[in-house]
Amino acid sequence: MLSLIICSRGAIIPNELTENIHSTVGAEYELIVIDNSQNNYSIFSAYNEGVRHAKYPYLCFMHDDILFNTNEWGKMVIAHFQDENVGLI
Repeated sequence: MLSLIICSRGAIIPNELTENIHSTVGAEYELIVIDNSQNNYSIFSAYNEGVRHAKYPYLCFMHDDILFNTNEWGKMVIAHFQDENVGLI
């Protein structure tokens, strides 16, 4: 139940990133890619645009040039938010 929001410098994100997320997240997710190839957005406005489209309660803001090395990291993120004292990681 994660909304993964990516501000992309290209019109599409690399397949390597899409495959990496799918194989490591371990939780239900949606991928929201904001195309910023024309520099129409600041990083803040791009992420806000992604939030407007998000359907899940947990938001993960990320860049398009990272890869995850931890399996089931999405489950771990959600587990942290089960603690009512946690509002941001």
